[in-house]
Amino acid sequence: MKRLTLNQDSEIKVKDIYGKMHDCKDVPNEFYGCIRKLYDYENTGYNPDFIDTIPYILQDMAELLENPTTEHIKACKSKIDYILNAKDKAAS
Repeated sequence: MKRLTLNQDSEIKVKDIYGKMHDCKDVPNEFYGCIRKLYDYENTGYNPDFIDTIPYILQDMAELLENPTTEHIKACKSKIDYILNAKDKAAS
């Protein structure tokens, strides 16, 4: 997913539907919070579909750790690696 926000000279800029970048001062105050949330989200490096799966992965890990066998700990480590590698792929 391509970024729609950019931090330039310590100011957040936002891209419109035509690809033109705008200073937030050009955007109505009512929308600044939305732009800030989008900027923070884009900084995570994850795509929206993957973010939706994270709670399920964590729940699965919590269930595995209720009985912390070596196999369960390895499975949790694998899930952590999966989350971290997904971020690397989304950011590139």
